[in-house]
Amino acid sequence: MFKQVIKRRKGIIALGLAASLILSTPVLAAETALPEVRTLLQEDYVDPVSSDVLSAPTIAETLTKLGDPHTIYFTAKQYQDFINSIDMTFSGIGVYIELVSEGIRITSLIEGSPADEVGLKTGDIITEAAGQSLAGLSQDTAVGLLRGPEGSTVQITVKRGETTLNLQVSRRAIEVPTVEGKLIEGGIGYIAIHSFGTTTPAGFDQEVMDLKGKGAKAWIIDLRDNPGGYLTSALNLAGYFIGDKTALQTKDRNRTSTFPGVKQSILLSEPTMFLTNENSASASEILTSVVKDYHKATIIGNRTYGKGSVQSMFQLSDGSVLKMTIAKFFSPFGHEINKIGINPDVKIINSDSEKTAELLLKGSVQPNSDHAGSVRVYVNNKFWKIPLDQAKNAEFWQAYGELVSSLSPENLQKGTEQGWLSFSNEDKTKLWPLYYPGYREIKGLQGVSLDKKFIVTFGGPINWKSVTAESLELIEKESGKRVPLNFTPLSDQQLQVIPTDLLEAGKTYWLITHPTILNQDGTSLPDGALAVIQTTASSSSSAKIQSNSSIQPQQSKKPQGELLPLPDYGQAILDVKVKSK
Repeated sequence: MFKQVIKRRKGIIALGLAASLILSTPVLAAETALPEVRTLLQEDYVDPVSSDVLSAPTIAETLTKLGDPHTIYFTAKQYQDFINSIDMTFSGIGVYIELVSEGIRITSLIEGSPADEVGLKTGDIITEAAGQSLAGLSQDTAVGLLRGPEGSTVQITVKRGETTLNLQVSRRAIEVPTVEGKLIEGGIGYIAIHSFGTTTPAGFDQEVMDLKGKGAKAWIIDLRDNPGGYLTSALNLAGYFIGDKTALQTKDRNRTSTFPGVKQSILLSEPTMFLTNENSASASEILTSVVKDYHKATIIGNRTYGKGSVQSMFQLSDGSVLKMTIAKFFSPFGHEINKIGINPDVKIINSDSEKTAELLLKGSVQPNSDHAGSVRVYVNNKFWKIPLDQAKNAEFWQAYGELVSSLSPENLQKGTEQGWLSFSNEDKTKLWPLYYPGYREIKGLQGVSLDKKFIVTFGGPINWKSVTAESLELIEKESGKRVPLNFTPLSDQQLQVIPTDLLEAGKTYWLITHPTILNQDGTSLPDGALAVIQTTASSSSSAKIQSNSSIQPQQSKKPQGELLPLPDYGQAILDVKVKSK
């Protein structure tokens, strides 16, 4: 009987999911399978197993003493649930959720699912299911109450704002795509791989073909939070980048083996970005190591999980299954992954790495010979051109800031009419010159109150119609959030700037005048100017900004002394002092 069990080990080989994503419900093992488990561990486990482990009286104690979180005993049902989790199929109501104190909050719904059909909405909180309160339950337990046999129903209690709803929802088979794609404006094909299931290779191929047909000229492959799946799926996808070259090395007790990629009809040779994070594990790390070793993509995000071990499924005589580590895997060139992970080429943690990838690829898919208005960064042995009009957009602001902050000044260049010029250490420390190269700095303010109003003084008469939300901005440094402003001219050279909302405490803001502002004769200002403003929690402080510019203001029609101070405004005075051309 034991020999028959061992022969089955060649049937299905999978890369197990990361430990934190495996069902953690305690299992009462059928101890009739204990001799089989001992034999498998003794003969096929990746490392020699001590007699202390092999002599444990139960399967649970055996695996506890083994100390391998990826070697797990499943009942027949738990095994099927595990396989379904890889292929992202289950029988339930069709919601994505997160734990909250009252139960579980719906973060999104699967379109056309039973939950969608009964009118559940994102933000609803399910407080009870099947007559049991969900408050304080683990996610596995709460989800288990919502799932059930196809065709059955579950009674749920839902809190929506101040309203409580009682609904009966049917359960049916739900299949979530393991691969999803979209075309990002400008010709960037984005493909998210959620799991390496049995349908993943076909799904990936379909997305590649569809996006190529729509004009994709570059790629973002998103492996964030992908816990792994089947080895065969990873090797299939590796073939899109390296053909049938070596994609993986494995080492068991006795030998080192290599596995080639599965050659595909096309190779993705266009500029490519891979997105990873600390939850990208197992099969995700195989594919990431392939593109890293062969220099086929730039990796952006955080270090991967570091699960460099291969598990095999062994069906036992009572119908249960042992998922057991049989080997360790390494990158194509032999780099260790287990407990180490894969470092990204660009470390992005605090912002959206997808936006970073878009910024880097934009110059590749839409090349422009005009360097002005661009910044060039040196990443992964290549220069990438970033259009600043996109980087300064609030959607990309944080990603750009984290990207340039992670690079040394010698790897940052600004585009000018004369070509590419390097930024200085001071530029990088201040940061704003990397968003607004060529602008002049006006001496800023510290300790600005949250209800502050500002006066901007220009060096000549201004056409106030040209002062808009686009030509004069107050921007929160970290987020790129634009503060809505009201403008009140005080003279032909002086403007009162009033934020419509209170500023935030302890924040840095940039008050910016752009050269799109026009003088009264219709000429634009010769350059832009920027003042750095630091707030405090107080709303009663007063301060003035004094210009450090050597450019002298033009004579006002109205003496400035009559305008300063303006009581009860708590104003700051910003002397931009910009001359006409």
